[in-house]
Amino acid sequence: MRITPMDIEQQEFSRSFRGYNEEEVDDFLDKIVKDYEELINENVRLNEEIEKMKERLKEFSEIEETLRSALLNAQKSAEEMKEKVKSEAKIIVEKAEMEAEMIKQRASQREDEVKNEIDNLRRYKFIFKEKFKSILNLYLKMLETEEFEEQGDYESNKKGIDDEKIDKVAMEKDVVIEETENE
Repeated sequence: MRITPMDIEQQEFSRSFRGYNEEEVDDFLDKIVKDYEELINENVRLNEEIEKMKERLKEFSEIEETLRSALLNAQKSAEEMKEKVKSEAKIIVEKAEMEAEMIKQRASQREDEVKNEIDNLRRYKFIFKEKFKSILNLYLKMLETEEFEEQGDYESNKKGIDDEKIDKVAMEKDVVIEETENE
């Protein structure tokens, strides 16, 4: 059982013949009562503070748990986003590679088409030049000979222009042109 300040105040001692000075004992007991009351009040105040601190500690623990949970969720979300971005990047790269391959194929096809067009134009140029030379040679021969005027022969095929011969020569020249290009 604890002694209360009131117990100290109400405590009475018996008197004896050569006992302590009653006034000094009472003064001392008053001081003890006062100190004891202060200690009890301080103890109560400290207990109240401890309770408040426990409540705050509980709140902080809850906040800590919430923060820990939020951090774990953020890390999980970050990992998920990272994986999603990697996956999307992989898809984009694959798509870009496919498009690049298609572009290369189209460019290669176009290159082949252009080469064919160039070959055809060279063939047409050669044929044109050969026919034009033949026509010019015919006219030159006609100018040089007067048989043309005397006989009244105005047909060009009889004087040396033969389209089949020109085509044959053009084909031979085409082979020479291709061989020259390949070198």
